[in-house]
Amino acid sequence: MRDLTGFHAVPDRPGYDRYTIEVASPELPCGAAWLANCLLELGVPAWKHWGCDDGAHWAECADGAHRYVGGDNGWSRVLPALRDGRTFRFRADACARVHHVWPDVYLPAARRALFVRDPCDALYSDWRRRLALGEQPGAFPAYCRSRYYHYPVSRLDYLRLFLRTWRREAERAEVHVVRFEDYRADARATLGAILVRLGIDATPAQLAHAVEESSVERVKAEDERLHRLGVVDSTLVRGEPPGESARALDAATLAWLRDEFADVRAWLGYADATPRPHAEAACDDALHDDVIAALHAAGIPLARSSWLALALRDALAGVARAA
Repeated sequence: MRDLTGFHAVPDRPGYDRYTIEVASPELPCGAAWLANCLLELGVPAWKHWGCDDGAHWAECADGAHRYVGGDNGWSRVLPALRDGRTFRFRADACARVHHVWPDVYLPAARRALFVRDPCDALYSDWRRRLALGEQPGAFPAYCRSRYYHYPVSRLDYLRLFLRTWRREAERAEVHVVRFEDYRADARATLGAILVRLGIDATPAQLAHAVEESSVERVKAEDERLHRLGVVDSTLVRGEPPGESARALDAATLAWLRDEFADVRAWLGYADATPRPHAEAACDDALHDDVIAALHAAGIPLARSSWLALALRDALAGVARAA
């Protein structure tokens, strides 16, 4: 089995032998790119963002600066800082790993953030995105229950497992949770608070610049520019404010969805969330084995006795095998 996690274990850039900051997020639209772009604007490199092989996208300058030479490759519609030809003077003491990976897979960075969004909104946004891309995800409830790629669980349950395991990680180590809703309510205050946690100094002017250059409007403009150029087939960013699932879904579907995520939504501090009043069924051993096998197939080596395997066993309580 090929260990795909090795690629993202270290930056592999001269002068950067390790990641000092980690920004994890679910693999659904949740706004983590906002924080990643803010860090870039503040001079923090994010080599290999989300596992991208970006070695050819950077040129080192004689004075130690780095020039982005990736062209119009599509990445700038989520990270608008990555404009072709732009020169960065990166900090020597900070480097961010940005990813969608489970806890305990990488050697953790000294400072870590988990960027989240109300899981009901994240799923709904992803469904809308797939519709816009011309896919046929089916009706929203069916999409939620559909199998998540080669994993033996649904899309809904994959997200639930991911958040539950990161909750377990936050119980044993320092992980700073950043919520999409807080960023959209007050981007400057949210960024200022997380920079303190991540050990990044910034002046008020630098903070304001990073927020402005990472705004929804800036991202949408770049998305539309790339679409006009034909670099991308369709626009990706809708920029809807928080609470879209509550505005768009019928009461029964919304109640069902919120109940499925009751425990993680309560942990993340969503005001309408209350933990489930009933006990959930214990983890199914065969399903646990198959989830571990799916992680292996994805290039994530995982021993049954590892912390993540044991955390997954707890997280799988009440989760059923996808059809």
